[in-house]
Amino acid sequence: MVRTSRLVLLGFFILASAASAQAGAARSIGEASKRVERARADLATAVQRIEVEPPRNADLDAALAAVEALKVALDAGASFETEDLEYAKLVLAARKQLRTQREYVDERRAKVHIHEYRRRIDGALAPLNERMAKLGQGDPGSKAMDDARAAVDALVKLAEEGRPLKSQDPKFSTYLTEVEATLARHQKTLDERWLQLSAQKQRGLLDESRKTLASSLNEVGKAWSDEKFAATDKAVAALQKQLEEGRPLEAQDKAYRAEAEKARAEVTQARRRMDELVAQAGVSRVKVELEPAHEELRASAKALRVKRPAPEQLSEAKTAAFVVRKLVDKYEPQAARSQAIGQYLAEVKNTLVEVEVALQVRTLDAARAEVVQALRNVEKRSVTAEQFEEAKTAMVILEKTLETVHVKNPAISPVAADARQLLKDGRATMERRRYEVDLQQQRAKVDEARKNAVALVSQVQKETPSEAQLQAAENAVKQIGVVLEAGAALVKKDRDYALYAKESKERMAELNDRITRRKIVLAAADARVQLASRLAATKEQLEVAKAISATDAEVETASKSVDEIMQMFETHAALERQDAGYAASAERSRADWLKMVEALEFAKQVRALRRLTGEALDVAGKAAASAASSTDLRKRRALYTSAAEKLKACQDEGARMVKENAGLAAVDVLVDGVRTQPQDVMAQCAQKAETLQAPLKRVDVELRFQEGQRKAYDAAKAHLSKGRKNEALAQLNDCIAEGRILENRYPDFKEQKFDIGGASMSMLELVQVCAKERKALQPSP
Repeated sequence: MVRTSRLVLLGFFILASAASAQAGAARSIGEASKRVERARADLATAVQRIEVEPPRNADLDAALAAVEALKVALDAGASFETEDLEYAKLVLAARKQLRTQREYVDERRAKVHIHEYRRRIDGALAPLNERMAKLGQGDPGSKAMDDARAAVDALVKLAEEGRPLKSQDPKFSTYLTEVEATLARHQKTLDERWLQLSAQKQRGLLDESRKTLASSLNEVGKAWSDEKFAATDKAVAALQKQLEEGRPLEAQDKAYRAEAEKARAEVTQARRRMDELVAQAGVSRVKVELEPAHEELRASAKALRVKRPAPEQLSEAKTAAFVVRKLVDKYEPQAARSQAIGQYLAEVKNTLVEVEVALQVRTLDAARAEVVQALRNVEKRSVTAEQFEEAKTAMVILEKTLETVHVKNPAISPVAADARQLLKDGRATMERRRYEVDLQQQRAKVDEARKNAVALVSQVQKETPSEAQLQAAENAVKQIGVVLEAGAALVKKDRDYALYAKESKERMAELNDRITRRKIVLAAADARVQLASRLAATKEQLEVAKAISATDAEVETASKSVDEIMQMFETHAALERQDAGYAASAERSRADWLKMVEALEFAKQVRALRRLTGEALDVAGKAAASAASSTDLRKRRALYTSAAEKLKACQDEGARMVKENAGLAAVDVLVDGVRTQPQDVMAQCAQKAETLQAPLKRVDVELRFQEGQRKAYDAAKAHLSKGRKNEALAQLNDCIAEGRILENRYPDFKEQKFDIGGASMSMLELVQVCAKERKALQPSP
């Protein structure tokens, strides 16, 4: 039911959120009225659906959503309630409907929830009542009892969850009160039944223990034996245990309490009877088994009194003491019941303690000797880790041995005290020697790391080292720091080592400086070689770039080489501050580089001059030749135009460059493989440009004639062939106009014959033809 309620609430919140998202203030009174009326109708329909018995959960959720939708609609038009009377009346009726039908929806929802709760409670109560009825029949067993109690607890929890619904329905309140009373009766029944079964079970166990005790007493009374006495003693203890376990039941069950009182009396009688039997048996029976072992123990005690007993005698004493100890423990219960047996056992114990003490003293002496010898080994100069472990183990054995001896015995106390002092002194010795050995080993590790670092650093100073050798030297110096860090704790403990560690760090700094200086020297030497090599290569490339046959690519190569020298200066700028030799070399190289920059700039200007003059003259000549052989007027004009532009650039740009740099006037330029002065080349460009004017003008006139006047004429003929006189007349007018324009612009060419469809005709002749045909097309006045 709780889960259903949660689902209903979840559906309500989802619908409410959707309605809220779509709400917003209404834009007009008409819109607000429609929304309210639609919401009222939806609510009325939803209420009708939940009037059936029983209503569906989906319909209840829909009714709740419809209530919320009407509220949202009213809120959306709240601002219009004081502006329009009709809308205010509508809102008043809607609010009354909202109040009454919301109460009805809530009531229907509550009844459904109450019905669901009653159904669930009834469904759980019926099988519980049947289960409780079966508990009164025979022995139901612990599992049935536990299941019944779990069912009662579950139903109690369900009833507690439905308790808030009491206020909503008086009938349900009465029902739930009756259910709670029933559950209380079931709980009481379970408690009483459990007590009854527990008391019954405990009585059975008590009866068994009482019978066992009676049987044991009967057997030990017929004929004495230690086994029978031990069994009787065990039966007494078992019965006493049962009485203790059932003591809580005595206050609740009178019948069991009476049985327990009888059992306690039997325990008292059994103990009294056992005391009598022990007294009847007497000391003689105990001596039969114990005295031979006691005699062996006395012999062992005598043997241990000598200064150095044999190993066999020690072993026999241990065995005899073990046997007597077990027998004494065996007869301890009888000694508690018989004074004579107790006195005899006390005599035996005295001998036993004497032997055990002697053995313990021997054991302590042996353990102490092992510790003393182990500590002597630790004190040696070249002590090993294994010897430290042996000493540690020997002290652990001595410590464990001390835990097993009778330290309060006067014969053992002095020896035990000496052993404890030996342990204390031994631990101090171990700590001191461990510290000394650690310090010694640490210094040895640092010495080894320093020796290795010095050797590798010296090696890179004597020859041209590789990158791997330099890295190895650096790593060796770093290793000194690693070893020092491992022994950092010793710095605070030993002043001498602290000074040594400080000196080692200074040595590290010195070695690192030597490596750094060596790197600088090597880097400077390498930089000088690279710089010299690049200068030589750049010089060669500049010579190629200055040659009369040099190309743009060769000049660009020389330029890149000059830039790379500048980059090398920047890359190795730090070396100039670190190495005086490299600084001097770099300064000289920089002077050479500045000269190369000047040479490169002149080579670039020479190359540009040759490209603008000699090469331009050659390209223009080839373009003019191609134009002369081309039948395509447009291509021919483009070639002539390109040639003319290059020839003009040869004259203008070449003259400008020579004027800006007089040194260019002495440069040779190749023209058809012949070295020529730039002025002569520019003169040839001017002459060639002059010769191109006529063909360029001629091709321009012809192109304008073909694409203007002739094109209009051809179009007119095409229109006439198709009977389109008006279009043909317009094209003939264009033909005449284009011809007059050409005649005025190019008077020198007005008699020039041009090809027109296999015939030759001048622009004037074509004007006359177009005029004649136009006249024929025009209507008579």
